[in-house]
Amino acid sequence: MHRTSREWDETYLSADPPPWDIGAVQPALAAHLDHLELADPVLDAGCGTGEVAIHLARRGHQVHGLDISPEAITRARAKASAQRVAVDFRVADARHLTGENLRPGAVVDCGLLHILDEAGRRSYVQSLAQICRPDARIVVLAVSPEADEGWDMTASELLGWFDTDDWQGGALENITVHARWAGEALRLPGYLFTTRCYSPGSSGKD
Repeated sequence: MHRTSREWDETYLSADPPPWDIGAVQPALAAHLDHLELADPVLDAGCGTGEVAIHLARRGHQVHGLDISPEAITRARAKASAQRVAVDFRVADARHLTGENLRPGAVVDCGLLHILDEAGRRSYVQSLAQICRPDARIVVLAVSPEADEGWDMTASELLGWFDTDDWQGGALENITVHARWAGEALRLPGYLFTTRCYSPGSSGKD
């Protein structure tokens, strides 16, 4: 899937909220993060309206939230201000992170990788490998093709994107992803994948 920033803005400006914008952190992700050690700063890649970034900031983390949609970032900043939480929210394309002057010690991706097309996924994962600190933890939430809603990234494909010398293997678990469509609560099969980065820009398995 490839959309422009304007198309993503239109999604947020529609009468119904986007299916993924449930007004809270995905329950499986929240439970995982609450028991996970994350090094600062934490990058929330594809942060949307900021639920994950704000959740992490409230836990005391230094957080950068990036999204390609200016409308999403506007809403995220308003939420953070209302809750008196400091988050560095920016409009940025996650496929091209090297110009953002970021050096994250951890990355949380709640539904970004799986919505990109193949070229976008490749650019995004390569960008992460270039900017992350050594041993940075990466957490990715994705919807399974078994949800039968047009999602196309299988578990093996998700693992495959991180099966290079930049990454230290990883662990994948099956989860339930919460969504909402036309006022109806949905429960979709999904994955939660965690890995760590080797030395950025180098071959860590030599």
